[in-house]
Amino acid sequence: MKVAPPGSASIHALNAHAGDLFTDRNSEARVFDAALATFRSLLDDEGDAGTARRNALVFYGVGGVGKSTLSARLQSWAAGELEGSDHWGAPPKTHIDAAVRIDLHRSAGQVDMMSALIALRDNVSRIRRKWPVFDLAFAAYWSAIRPGQSLPTFDGRDELNSAVSDTISDLLGDIGSVVSIAGAGTGAGLGIRAVNKLIGEIRRRRDLRLALRAFDGFESFLLRCAQPGPADDDLMLATEIAGTLSWEIAQIQPSPLVVVFLDTTERLHMDPRRAAEGYVNSLVHQMPNVLFVMTGRNKMKWHDETRTELPYRGIWTWPGLNPSAQEEPRQHRVGDLSPSDARSLILRARAQSDLPISDEVVAQLVTASRGLPQYIELARQVAISIKGAGNGRVVKKADVTGSLGTLVQRVLDDIPLDEQRAVRASALFRTCDVALIAAAADVDRGAAERAVLRPMIERHAGERFPYRMHDAIRDAIRHADYAVENGWSESDWERAATRAAAEAQHIHDDAKRQESHREVLDAIAIAISLACDQDIILGKATNTSYEDWLSQAIVYGPSVQGLLARIPTSSSTEYGRRVLEFVSGKSIQIPMRDRLILLRTVFDSNHPLRLPAGRHLGYALKLTHRWEEALAVFDELVAIDPSDVNSRQRPLLLSTARRFADAQVSAGGTDAMESVRRTTEYAHGLPNRYFIEVEVKLAKYRKLGRHRELLEELGDLLVRQAFFDRPSPGPHDIDAFMEQAELSGHVYGMRCAMLAKCLSRQGTKSDLIETRTQLDVLDRQAGGMDSIGFRYAFAEICDSLISGERQRLRDVRTEIEKLDFRTRSWIPLECFMEVAGFPLTPTPTQWLQPEVAVRTRWRDFLNRYLIRHGSAPLD
Repeated sequence: MKVAPPGSASIHALNAHAGDLFTDRNSEARVFDAALATFRSLLDDEGDAGTARRNALVFYGVGGVGKSTLSARLQSWAAGELEGSDHWGAPPKTHIDAAVRIDLHRSAGQVDMMSALIALRDNVSRIRRKWPVFDLAFAAYWSAIRPGQSLPTFDGRDELNSAVSDTISDLLGDIGSVVSIAGAGTGAGLGIRAVNKLIGEIRRRRDLRLALRAFDGFESFLLRCAQPGPADDDLMLATEIAGTLSWEIAQIQPSPLVVVFLDTTERLHMDPRRAAEGYVNSLVHQMPNVLFVMTGRNKMKWHDETRTELPYRGIWTWPGLNPSAQEEPRQHRVGDLSPSDARSLILRARAQSDLPISDEVVAQLVTASRGLPQYIELARQVAISIKGAGNGRVVKKADVTGSLGTLVQRVLDDIPLDEQRAVRASALFRTCDVALIAAAADVDRGAAERAVLRPMIERHAGERFPYRMHDAIRDAIRHADYAVENGWSESDWERAATRAAAEAQHIHDDAKRQESHREVLDAIAIAISLACDQDIILGKATNTSYEDWLSQAIVYGPSVQGLLARIPTSSSTEYGRRVLEFVSGKSIQIPMRDRLILLRTVFDSNHPLRLPAGRHLGYALKLTHRWEEALAVFDELVAIDPSDVNSRQRPLLLSTARRFADAQVSAGGTDAMESVRRTTEYAHGLPNRYFIEVEVKLAKYRKLGRHRELLEELGDLLVRQAFFDRPSPGPHDIDAFMEQAELSGHVYGMRCAMLAKCLSRQGTKSDLIETRTQLDVLDRQAGGMDSIGFRYAFAEICDSLISGERQRLRDVRTEIEKLDFRTRSWIPLECFMEVAGFPLTPTPTQWLQPEVAVRTRWRDFLNRYLIRHGSAPLD
């Protein structure tokens, strides 16, 4: 099969789980076998892949029928990992060269495309070590969205870093005298530094063609891969990068057969916008020579032409997903187990655990289970409990028949009450740890430790919150009748969730003290999820301006943006809905118009986040220079709540708008005067007050746990230290801060770290070009208007002056002049441009000192900076 390049027009338990006893599912095994054979013949066809995609094999069915176990077992069967006595027999005749697993169990409507790319690359390394086209594209993309981080490793193996370094070394060596990776460094970061050098070289020489077996236009595609930023990872581009791997696989003859097992696709439907499903849709489409085996509760309706949210849709695009399709691969309903399969599963469980179940009861259980594997698993747990009682009792029909909820209750009845409470409490969470379970259940930690060993709770090692429960069992427990013995009413669930939220608060507070920004966000996300599922009572905030700790934590947290991938996309409670609206209203991935509507909606409600939403509505209007509208919002805030935090917004906004005299008048009698005085003096070229007061400000933010503002202030300090040399930060300082900002999703901090790196001239010329490019992208995204940002302009002006490239200064002036208004932050840059001979159109400013004095001060600071970096001062 010939594949077009991307972008072209054509393209741990007490006893074994029932899953370990999985019954034959012979029909599904035969379907898989047939699909492999058919797909092998498609691969061997020398024609083009065309526009139709026949690479999706779908198994769908209601929860609890064993789809996830089927998916895992198919993969094990294909790999020859099942025992020789297994009823499926020998592995499929069609050989699979590489198998990849993408598990969506933890998804709440999102898809982690980066993890998918890593899984793909890890597993195809079994075919060959190097995939140069994909490796370069992936490395460029990784460097762009995770600047400063080394390339990922595979189970400790550093092969991707080595492969990228080797490939680029060969390429740059072929370029010859122009550039090499000498001086790029060694170790884990070499691959990233090397790819940044290569990207910089391609940017300088747009006619450059790499000595690489790649598709036409690969150099331009590589530049696209370097364009996203940490706050906009462009997941659709990630699917195209997967397409480069598909293209490379197709160059091998005979073509290797790669199978991707994609489980729990119903999670994609948790996002009402279906954005994640669109990314998966594109991923499958971009890789026509890779077979995707998808399992979930729902049919994949990609054949529906009306699904306009999908980039690739229609019967002609997905003929195998058409309900009338007969040829494999296609869609198959995973129904209940056949009576013979159910009987085989029960008999195997009886033999393995020596359960006291007669043949008669086995037959009755086959009928009662209606072929539902999760039902049989719960019945097995009841039988194990009866055997464990040790009184010689045998299992009776009444013990193992009834509804799924009834069986859940019987399993719970046979375990100690404290463990029973812990198992119930675990149903509150999608993922959790022992401390959360113990708190929610109001039991000792030991009871929770024992409960997570029960087969109803699954453990996934290596995760911060490693425990989860199958959705069918979770739903059965969560919606069980409160009238049963020890059953929980809705108020019981709410009290348990309230206790869980209190534990999440403890996790949050501990993480704050340790300045573990990632765990702070995890704890906030847990509390938000609890609040979205049921009404809860939240603890008080430490700041009287907030009604509860969660509202305060969301606002004071490291990054509202960082919460997006951690929280649900919908809520069954009013409280949760408003939280989700607030978080979305702060997302730079959502159009500014929609963000304003969302924040206005929360501001107009009676939610605990209404006042923060009002402030952030004003901030958003400020970003778009809608000064009078922003002032009106801040005045509205003060009328509702004339607190210090609200009263200071008007003078701070006036200062940002360069109305310094008005700001001082407005700040009179408020705690904003100190800030207005400090920012005004700085804008006038008098930075001493800032450097005198900044440490006190940082200590205040640390004490109050205001992590978002702390990171903002640390970022500004890093930039000013780099420019004024007070003192200039070292590489470790900048890298460490960038890591903090990235882990928190703190876009402001990332931009500051990039600017500080540029101003301190840390890195090679190619490194600095790449950093400025990333900064430009991030500045434009954060501003919401796709216009030049002052941080990028700052970096570009200083570098142009040092290198003597006056054309770049002209280009910067052209971009700056497109702005409808330049805020206070632009004043130093206006002075720089004037002394460099590129004056800008004046912006209305209420100067408190002679403008000429301001410009002289900033000229002197610039000259000191230039001299420090080996350049002549400007007159």
